[in-house]
Amino acid sequence: MDIMGNPGEGGGGGGGSMGGGMGGDQDAFAEQFKQFCMKPENKEKVQEHQRKEVRRAERVGHRIEACGFREKVLESDYEAQQNIAPFMEHKFLRRIIQTFCNDEQGDFGKWAKNPRVIEMLQHAKDLVDNGYVDEEELQYRMIEYLKNPNAEGHEQFDKKVNRKVNVESKDLVGALNEQCTLRHEGNLQYAKKNFEEAKEKYEQALSIMNLIKAADRQMGQFEIEQNKSLCLMNIASACIGMKDYGEAIERLNKAEEVWPEPPGNFKLYTRRARAHVYRANFTEAKKDLQTAKSIDPNHEEIEEVEWMIDAFKSKYAKEEKERARTMFKFPKVLMSDQKTKKRPSNRWPHSYGW
Repeated sequence: MDIMGNPGEGGGGGGGSMGGGMGGDQDAFAEQFKQFCMKPENKEKVQEHQRKEVRRAERVGHRIEACGFREKVLESDYEAQQNIAPFMEHKFLRRIIQTFCNDEQGDFGKWAKNPRVIEMLQHAKDLVDNGYVDEEELQYRMIEYLKNPNAEGHEQFDKKVNRKVNVESKDLVGALNEQCTLRHEGNLQYAKKNFEEAKEKYEQALSIMNLIKAADRQMGQFEIEQNKSLCLMNIASACIGMKDYGEAIERLNKAEEVWPEPPGNFKLYTRRARAHVYRANFTEAKKDLQTAKSIDPNHEEIEEVEWMIDAFKSKYAKEEKERARTMFKFPKVLMSDQKTKKRPSNRWPHSYGW
């Protein structure tokens, strides 16, 4: 009996040991799986599996939405069902009708019996049926209209499309660290002049910043906006490396809008000045240089950008002059034909007063 020991203690100890062993096995398996996913040769398989999971989740989500839509239609009165029936055969119009389920009070019939809404649906149906537009073009036009900040319904459209996740301060640190890691990976590619690969990493970092929103605006939103602006500046650098100066300027314009506080980021303006120089926009380049000077007048990059503007402006002027000279330069044979010949006196009718 003594050899068996106390059943309570022995049983408990054995159970604890088994639980600890199982926990250790699970941790080891998780670590092995993590290492498997991180191996370059397994990257494609892991990504394909993730895509399958996303597609499966989307299909489940669509089925749930379809069932909810069907229930809403069947719950509505006869007039509402009669109004929407002619438009259900068109996939895009059916999706519009499905949005009636998003009413704040859950009142599907309010939209299905709205004369203005039915008139709009009928007009869209006529355009498609008569071949003026196809459903894809109709969808594109409607989305472009809703993207306009001045359009009615833009605010609701923007909230629906550009969804953001509210994150607490403790979770915000993780998101910021993740985008910093991606930007660092982009910097390594940029140093190797792999500009497309660098841009891809910067875009991934930006997508994280676009997705999150600080729950406490005063505490975390500054960091989000600042890092979003830095991501855009990184993308602009990659664009300059790829000689896509137009996109670089667009990204830097957006970075300027996002930057959370005055007077702005010195690097942003010198970088945009360089992009303008490459496009021969010397006036805009000088404006950005002046803004950079107002932020940090003693920075060594000021002199570099000034030299760049003067050098490229001089080079551009010489090229324009040479282009103009070449354009109006004639071969010697043609030039000789242009010489004025002496007019024979007997062939010009001076006697008529000409």
